[in-house]
Amino acid sequence: STEGVSVVMLYFWFAGNMFYGAYAVADKLYFGLIIQPQIFAFFTLLNILQVYWYAYKWSLTKTCSAGAILCIAYAGLHIGFWKAEERAIANHNDGAVTFLGVLPAIVIAAGFFPEFYVCVKEQSVEMSNFFIMLDIMGGVFSTISLAFDHTFDYVASITYLIVVLLDIVLVIMKVYFYIRGTQGRVHGSGIAVSSTSSCAGSQYSSKTSETSPRPFANNDNVELQQLEEGKQPVQ
Repeated sequence: STEGVSVVMLYFWFAGNMFYGAYAVADKLYFGLIIQPQIFAFFTLLNILQVYWYAYKWSLTKTCSAGAILCIAYAGLHIGFWKAEERAIANHNDGAVTFLGVLPAIVIAAGFFPEFYVCVKEQSVEMSNFFIMLDIMGGVFSTISLAFDHTFDYVASITYLIVVLLDIVLVIMKVYFYIRGTQGRVHGSGIAVSSTSSCAGSQYSSKTSETSPRPFANNDNVELQQLEEGKQPVQ
């Protein structure tokens, strides 16, 4: 199941990693920081396809076709932004370089807000603790790794630090919902309670139908009794 995860957030993350991957290649960052957004984008794509497969019940052909289209779009835009970034660097256009470096942070950060909306609406954070922990650690270690590059890229660090900050917000929300007793209730015990209630309701209905006399039979008995007593039956 992919319930509780916003597909809009996944699309923002997919696009944000594409922008950041192009920036990392053009700015000649450390090799690990170049492949990191590509790997992240790949797993985000898998999550998107899982949503279509599990939630929307798409066929295998339709799901694979969507994956192929997204891969082609990713590759085309990645190359386009990479070349645009290289040209901006060659022309010493610092404003364009900074914008293309900050753009991934803006897009990835914007992707968190649809998920925040889903969490507030359901009063539960459905992302696993393991995933959030890995995401925070990835952001922290990626920021630290920038210090071992030839120069510390402050623009690139913005993307990682924003992810860490917003992941911490998810952790705080999860703790808050645990305290309130709503964490995991929607997609966990809520289904069981609903099923139990419906079963109990059906059992009650069947018992009621077995034990309760029929209303028409009651009316017939009353009229019979009134005739025996010499009274006019009430219509």
